[in-house]
Amino acid sequence: MSYQFHSLSWKDAVRLLGSDVSTGLHTREARRRLSRYGPNRIVKKARPGWLKLLLSQFTDPMVVTLLGATAISAFMGETVDTVVIFAIVLLNAVLGVVQEYKAEESLKALEVYSPSACWVLRNGAKVEIHSEAVVPGDIVLLWPGVRVPADGRLVSSRSLQLEESILTGEPFPASKDSEAVLPEATGLSGRKNMAYSGTLVTRGSGTMVVTATSMSTQMGQIASLLQSAESQKTPLESRLESLSKALLVACLGICVTLGVIGFLKGIPFHEMFLTAVSLAVAAIPEGLPATVTLCLAMGVQEMAGKGAVVRKLEAIETLGSVTVICTDKTGTLTRNQMEILEIGVPGVHGIETVLMDFPFKPDRALVEHILEVGVLASDARHPPGDRSIAMEDPTEQAIVGGYVRLGYDPAVLDAGYPRVDSRPFTPERRMMSVMVDTPVGPLICIKGATDTVIPLCIAQEAGGRMLKLEKNEVSAWEEWVSERAATGMRILAVAKRQAHARESGGYNEERLVLLGCLAMADPLRAEAASSVEKCRVAGIRPVLITGDHLKTAESIARETHILSRDGHGITGEYLDTIPESLLGATVEQYNVFARVSPAHKLKIVRALKQQGHIVAMTGDGINDGPALKEATVGVAMGKSGSDIARESSSIVLLDDNFSTIVKAVEQGRAIYDNIRKFIRYMLSCNLGEVITVGLAVLLGLPMPLTPIQILMMNLVTDGLPALALSMDPPDASIMKRPPRNPDESLFAGGLSGLIFKRGIYVGVATLLMFIEALRIWDLPTASTMAFATLVTVQLVSAIDCRSETQSPWEIGILSNKYLIGACALSWLMLLAAVQIPALGVLFDTVPLTGVQWLVIFLVSVMPDVFRMAYHSKSR
Repeated sequence: MSYQFHSLSWKDAVRLLGSDVSTGLHTREARRRLSRYGPNRIVKKARPGWLKLLLSQFTDPMVVTLLGATAISAFMGETVDTVVIFAIVLLNAVLGVVQEYKAEESLKALEVYSPSACWVLRNGAKVEIHSEAVVPGDIVLLWPGVRVPADGRLVSSRSLQLEESILTGEPFPASKDSEAVLPEATGLSGRKNMAYSGTLVTRGSGTMVVTATSMSTQMGQIASLLQSAESQKTPLESRLESLSKALLVACLGICVTLGVIGFLKGIPFHEMFLTAVSLAVAAIPEGLPATVTLCLAMGVQEMAGKGAVVRKLEAIETLGSVTVICTDKTGTLTRNQMEILEIGVPGVHGIETVLMDFPFKPDRALVEHILEVGVLASDARHPPGDRSIAMEDPTEQAIVGGYVRLGYDPAVLDAGYPRVDSRPFTPERRMMSVMVDTPVGPLICIKGATDTVIPLCIAQEAGGRMLKLEKNEVSAWEEWVSERAATGMRILAVAKRQAHARESGGYNEERLVLLGCLAMADPLRAEAASSVEKCRVAGIRPVLITGDHLKTAESIARETHILSRDGHGITGEYLDTIPESLLGATVEQYNVFARVSPAHKLKIVRALKQQGHIVAMTGDGINDGPALKEATVGVAMGKSGSDIARESSSIVLLDDNFSTIVKAVEQGRAIYDNIRKFIRYMLSCNLGEVITVGLAVLLGLPMPLTPIQILMMNLVTDGLPALALSMDPPDASIMKRPPRNPDESLFAGGLSGLIFKRGIYVGVATLLMFIEALRIWDLPTASTMAFATLVTVQLVSAIDCRSETQSPWEIGILSNKYLIGACALSWLMLLAAVQIPALGVLFDTVPLTGVQWLVIFLVSVMPDVFRMAYHSKSR
């Protein structure tokens, strides 16, 4: 139904829906509508089965490359290599399937907000039905604790308030008024005559006529957005895919080229084929996916200790390259609980502002008395953050919280001043009053909106003294209230009246004495501003996206330095007026977006991505789910976040602390640096191996390495040293450099040059060692020395790969003890393969002398010695 029901009177809405407020729908009509509109539940798109998902994992270029390596290893009879490589492929495939299936959990989380049953009018009687049987036109009954089963237009409301933060992000329950008729352009959070599926009744009662069910509800539309929002490939996934394709082409080229050249030079076909195939297997870094996975997994473990749970391995690396963080306000930058920040009290020389801090200035007694009357005029009895009850009004909890901070117990107050009568808060009255018994007679206690309560007052009191409340004083209060309202605070006036006897017919709420005003807000987290500043230093742009009022959002943004003092934000309504062609420029211009719907959030994230940004989105509500999923990295709040926010995200912050994101950024950048380090190490070594064998073939020399030596070398050098490089500590300046360009190559910054330089040295040094050894000794000795040189020079390269700008001595050669241990263990394996005769038979080696080992060592460290000497001379 396309009607804007909030712009219609409830009578017109009921008429259009063909219902009756006194009898509801007839059972037969309800069945007909159920057949037409379908069950009132979230409809999920069909998804591929396990087998189809599993097979789709084997289309990745790196996986194809590894499967080729598996087939070649099996053909050569290398059982261990075959099993290991296939295990890596299968593990990656299973992880991919599990990850894709987890996307379904975000939709399952929506079901938590769909009640199993509700009460409706059918055939003139109140009946309980399953929520899936609710149809448009049903008259639904609402009372505290009920979760709304569908979207509806209110037809009656009595002090009705609904908790709508899952949809709007508003921290306060929304007051409802069935008699209101609103403009069509009214945003979701302003529709006080509507109730939406999944929201919770916190106070009062009412009835509504159902206007939308299933996927037509606001909750259903969010589900549709979730199913349409596509999970994006991370930069690391894209770069590894490109690398895989290049390696696949290179390896096939190596096999064909060397095979043809060798055959033309007269080398026996069988020997040349085995050598070329072995070299191709060695050139494929089959350990790369496993090393990347382990590197990310170790980063995940470290992040968990810092308060963040990473649900997708690649996300932590991607967070290190984000250019924009879109953050919600409530519960992310703020504490998600109301607190009294200031109290305005009457003074002889005007209004005195008391900060809710210790010690109080002026007199503590003024604070005690106004909070005491405020607590008596409230129903709540638990401070903010108390999870023992979820139905209390957060504004009242803030008053109770201030009273408890003074060291008092509301229960003791109730015992001393028992309640006699009360009049609840309603949207029409905009205040609450109670009558309590005191030793000197009944006392009327009132709290409410300042423009409602202050006009009812004839005087004001400070420290027991009665002060006048005339036009000038009222103007002063209006100014005091306006200043604080402009910063997003919520202000309540507190007043009283002493009655000397029980008043017949209840009590009146006139001729009051004003005690003061309470200014409260959801305060900033202590570390929010400094965390935002750290993001700016790291070159990351923070953007505030909230369902709250624009003035409140701008105030929070200025306090956290997201917005400059003279900066401004825009609303979702304004965003709707922007043509698609100008949307990109708009999201680049503004850093604050207020009064936004879930569709707006998704629109902003998509526009930022189209501008080339890597976008991280933080959030905690259901309304954040689609944008969290659409963002490159979704970051959900673990403590205050909804299930759907957590399931739609890549990272969950256990402490709901914005500063944890900064730690994640640092960890992400460190991980990416380490991935570059072991890619540099692996590819430079593999290039050296190709050069060694390739040049030998071209020069018509004997094969310097046997197939078994190539595979042994691959095992010794590609495993532990590469893994140890992934554990390298981060550079000290890692958070002082801008994010990487999203389009930047994995080999940017001169990495390809470093790979080629080291690879050429590895290959040429090994081949020269082989030629010289062949001239002095025999072929087995020359082959063994080439094998030992190739392994040793690669292990030394691992230590050199720790920095692209500094030598190992400058960064501290022992600062990564894991790498030193890995290289030592790998070299001992080489030593055993050469010096132990039984292993020598297996690996085609002969024992070497001490002099020969010394020459091998000197050749291996020569580049680093020259590099260190050059740096010393340049200084």
